[in-house]
Amino acid sequence: MNSQMEQGPRFRHFVSPGPSVSVTLDGQALELPFGVMLAAALLDRGIATFGVSVTKGEPRGPLCLMGTCLQCNVLVDGIPMRACRVAVRDGLVIERRLDPLPPSPREVPRG
Repeated sequence: MNSQMEQGPRFRHFVSPGPSVSVTLDGQALELPFGVMLAAALLDRGIATFGVSVTKGEPRGPLCLMGTCLQCNVLVDGIPMRACRVAVRDGLVIERRLDPLPPSPREVPRG
């Protein structure tokens, strides 16, 4: 890859993003553009891990960006939501699920 591609923006904006607003991601303050879909805004900032797989703890992030794959699920103001379907607004509290769930007692061991 050439350095221009590595340094360039991750998305081409068809409409100018709104003014930056303050949100909280995992307890850390972050500025994101108002009105942009949360998944796109986080990806544009280089944040690609939105959670982990429940079986192996592998990183998970947005796949389809249209609400069908559920890979971008995060907690928004304490409610599980798809980040690709939430517009950024001032004061959002976003929590990623980065700890794998403990195995279910009914889970069949894999060899």
